[in-house]
Amino acid sequence: MGTWVNCGGLGRALPIASLLLLGACGDEREDPAKMGTAQDGGIPMNSGGSGSDDNDVPSDGADKLDVGGGSNSDGLPCAEGGDCDEACDAYEHTPCDDGTTDLFRAMGLGCPGDAEVTVSVDGTPAAMGVRTGFGNTDGWAPREGSAFAVIGSGFVTDLDSETPANDIDLGPTHCNDDLGDEYDKGLMLPAPIRTSDVLGDCATDPTVLGTGDCSSTIQDQFNQGGSANDYTEIRVVATVPPTNNSLSYDFAFFSTEYPAYYGSTYNDMYIGWLESESWTGNISFDDQGNPISLNAGFLDFRDDNGTGAPELAGTCMKRHAGTKWLSSTAPVTPGEQITLVLAIFDLSDSILDSYVFLDNFGWGCEGTSTPETKPVG
Repeated sequence: MGTWVNCGGLGRALPIASLLLLGACGDEREDPAKMGTAQDGGIPMNSGGSGSDDNDVPSDGADKLDVGGGSNSDGLPCAEGGDCDEACDAYEHTPCDDGTTDLFRAMGLGCPGDAEVTVSVDGTPAAMGVRTGFGNTDGWAPREGSAFAVIGSGFVTDLDSETPANDIDLGPTHCNDDLGDEYDKGLMLPAPIRTSDVLGDCATDPTVLGTGDCSSTIQDQFNQGGSANDYTEIRVVATVPPTNNSLSYDFAFFSTEYPAYYGSTYNDMYIGWLESESWTGNISFDDQGNPISLNAGFLDFRDDNGTGAPELAGTCMKRHAGTKWLSSTAPVTPGEQITLVLAIFDLSDSILDSYVFLDNFGWGCEGTSTPETKPVG
């Protein structure tokens, strides 16, 4: 089964093999030689849930992978937003990402024995990659298996280039890349993401589902910047196992916008958008309702002077900022089809990049009525 990439500028999906010939979605600056490995942030070169043939290409232009939970011996579905008790099965998953350069397997998607999902990407392959760690500590060791996925608003190969002391954030160096106009979304993010708040409470009033962002965490910040640029996403379409009523995944966010543009309109955003019968909106935000950005309360590593966060030494986030591993959990309805869009972009401009690490996708029995994000551990 081949990996297909949705080229936003071309308006269609293309297989990786074609991208290597066409120059990565038409971006002539990228060539195959720049695409790295699991260590340096290279793009996935293959994908699939059960070792199927690379020529077996899905007709819809997306990868169909396997991910899901186990079966329930009682055959009973668990209730949305409630305690599953005996009816909910623990998620059973065996990692399959050892030595992988596959973006999706690195996240915990597509291993043999898992249920089928469809996965696609939007953006330049240079802004997507796989890593086995970050920095000089184990603070960002993989949460599942031996690798994790990375997407960003800049080149992932820049992550291991330490920001020099005299860098004044002017040139396209050290996580400061303009990916090109074809990756700019402007005033509107791709469907189903909506930048407007809902007029109500999605947990108590199902009639407002689908009318906007149930979390009400996107609109204020997005409107301050007004333009999404250098957009990159991973999109997962899945059928919820009938014995599970929640999904979860782990992530960490980093940005070179800190500290120079902290609190300004140049406040890059990460959005985890869930389209479900239980929730339509962002599921990754802090306990004060801030979206994941420079303003989020989880920004634990702030390296204002190059010595405040030694964990970031040796990376382009030295003198900048990031979070520890965080975990988002959200309600879903057993047996429904959901869409999960994991997206990151520059806000207002197309430089000073931000990145998100993604790992440990799974189904659960949390029984919550609203999403929550907490630090891991």
